[in-house]
Amino acid sequence: MIKYNMVLFFALILTKVYSQNLPYKFSQEIEKEKLNNKDVFALQLAATDFAFQGDYIGALRNWNEQRPDQKGIPFSTYDSLFLEQSKIVSAKEYIIERSKIESILILNELHHNPSHRIFASSLLKELYENGYRYLGLEALSDVEINVRKFATLESGFYTAEPHFANLIKEALDLGFILFGYEASAEAKWDNDKWKNREIAQAQNIYLFMQNHAEGKYFIYCGAGHAFEGDNNGRGLSMAAVLADLTKINPFTIDQNRYSYKADIRYNNPLSESIRNDLPSVLIHSTGEVFRGSASSYETDISVIQPSSSFENKPFFWLADYGTRFKVPYEKITSYPVLVLIYREDEMEKGGVPAAVFELKSETEKKDIYLKKGNYQTVVLNEEYQRIYPTD
Repeated sequence: MIKYNMVLFFALILTKVYSQNLPYKFSQEIEKEKLNNKDVFALQLAATDFAFQGDYIGALRNWNEQRPDQKGIPFSTYDSLFLEQSKIVSAKEYIIERSKIESILILNELHHNPSHRIFASSLLKELYENGYRYLGLEALSDVEINVRKFATLESGFYTAEPHFANLIKEALDLGFILFGYEASAEAKWDNDKWKNREIAQAQNIYLFMQNHAEGKYFIYCGAGHAFEGDNNGRGLSMAAVLADLTKINPFTIDQNRYSYKADIRYNNPLSESIRNDLPSVLIHSTGEVFRGSASSYETDISVIQPSSSFENKPFFWLADYGTRFKVPYEKITSYPVLVLIYREDEMEKGGVPAAVFELKSETEKKDIYLKKGNYQTVVLNEEYQRIYPTD
């Protein structure tokens, strides 16, 4: 996990030069690193870098490049028949209503897809109203987060992505107590690293629960950690191990399989078939809720992110997310630039920006939506020198 030298960071702010250790890169730099990186994970790293700097389509497309020969996903008979006999309802509304009778809710994400974090953020207010008081984050490694009340560049790796930091900020403002539960390096990388990591994550959550019993739990994790059944023959995932430890059946939610992939070859046909503006769930005429498989048990439900959500709209279906932010285009005199928008008073303390994006030319404009509040804008040139503000 990358750590950032905060003393150096503050010093560089004062001299108007930003360290290239910032996790926000220009697209040209990302592409160059990808070409020079012979590691098997080069495309995954590029996808993450694009997500961090606000190019979410670039992130999805680089992730897709890992399967360049894919011709398209066939529409399974099970999915097609289920859709035919189902009603489409708001995923958020269904989850919030279901959360009233649950005590542990587990939601996963794909680490290169910030739209998953926006969906998670959209649940927070109502979950808190329904008695959820603790938010467990696989990506968090910050013991001071509940005192400081915002994420810094040292809070974790993925938490430096702006929408992840926004998720953290919103949860803290609502009153959630946050905790990290990732396995230790020893558990993650020993001889049976997959199995032991799942067990260690569940044990860390369970240990936290022993001292924090007044309230319900929202657990946010990566990909297969939310699975309750046998995970592709590898054994039980975190969610299943946690169920064994607590003797509580968690409410598990997948938002990965049916999420937007930016290319019809990679989009699941079910996502292409639902003409809706918001993440959805399917409820069969029998009352069964769609969970993505008739033969194996992974999660209780699958969230479907319709491809139509992204047609001719700002990327994140942000009607309810916030207000449009006024970017100071008139202050930018050379290109390309990185624009970093910070919540007031967080930049000087090493905080994570609320938004980051690249502008490649003076003709390029961005639709940026943020929660209401006071913000500071910083513009960096390719040498990571601050060209705005100039004082």
